[in-house]
Amino acid sequence: HGIFMFLLWLVLLVGSIALVNRGYDNKYLEIFEIFYRTGSLVFGGGVVIVPMLQNEVVPKWMTDDQFFQGLGLAQSMPGPFFNFASFLGGTYAGLPGAIVANLGLMAPGFILIFAMLPFWSKARHYAWFQAIIKGLNASAIGLIGGGCVFLYAKSVRDAADAIVFVLCGGLASFYKFGAPQTIAMGALIGAGFAAFNLGHLPY
Repeated sequence: HGIFMFLLWLVLLVGSIALVNRGYDNKYLEIFEIFYRTGSLVFGGGVVIVPMLQNEVVPKWMTDDQFFQGLGLAQSMPGPFFNFASFLGGTYAGLPGAIVANLGLMAPGFILIFAMLPFWSKARHYAWFQAIIKGLNASAIGLIGGGCVFLYAKSVRDAADAIVFVLCGGLASFYKFGAPQTIAMGALIGAGFAAFNLGHLPY
C-alpha cells in the first residue's frame, strides 16, 4: 500500500512535468504541474513556498504587487495556505483554476502521508529515524526563518510598513494577541497611515 502511494506520487510528478515540457498546451495542466511540483519539493510550511511560487507565476500570471496583495489577502483569512493557491489559480484561470491549484498543492502531502503510514509505526522506534526527524524539524525552522526574511524584504517598503510590522509583531509575541486580532490591528493601523498619508517614506 505504501509503495503504491509513493509510485502514484512519482507518476503524477514525472508525468505532469513531462507533458508540460513536451509543449502540451493546457492551462489547467500548467497550473496543476506548477502547484504539484512545488508541493512535492517544499519543506517547512507555507512561508517557505512563497518565493518558489513567486518565481513560477510572476510576471507570467500577475505583477509582483498583485502577488503580495493576494498573499496579504489570503493570510488575513482563516484556513491553511491553500487560500493563496486558490487566489493564484483563480487569478489565472477563474474558479476551475483555483480548484486545480488547490488540488495540485494539496495532493503531494496527502499522498506521501499515506505512503509513509505503513512504515511509520516501525521506523519511529529506531534511534536513527528519530535523529532524522529532529534534523528535519530543525531544518524546517531554518527554512521558515529564511522565508520570513524574504517576505520582509519584499513587503516592508516604507516606514509605515515597518511600524505596522513592529507593532503587530509585538502584539503577537509579547501580548499574545491571536492571529485574527493581530491582523485586524494591522489593517486598522495601515489604513490610518494611508488615510493621513503618514510614514510613506522609503525605508
